[in-house]
Amino acid sequence: MKLLKKIKNIYIGGKTMMINYFAMQIELGWITIEAVPKRFRKQVQELLDLSHAGLQEEDK
Repeated sequence: MKLLKKIKNIYIGGKTMMINYFAMQIELGWITIEAVPKRFRKQVQELLDLSHAGLQEEDK
């Protein structure tokens, strides 16, 4: 059972790392969201949206 848990952790960690990697590249302007593989696009877009959530200035 421990081996299966290790494999799941490695898989989930790798997937998370790829999402962060693509989001970083988009933030730096190296790629666009269209260049991200389809299976990661939704998560990358959500991460980018969250990263900009508190940065908009309120109009007064």
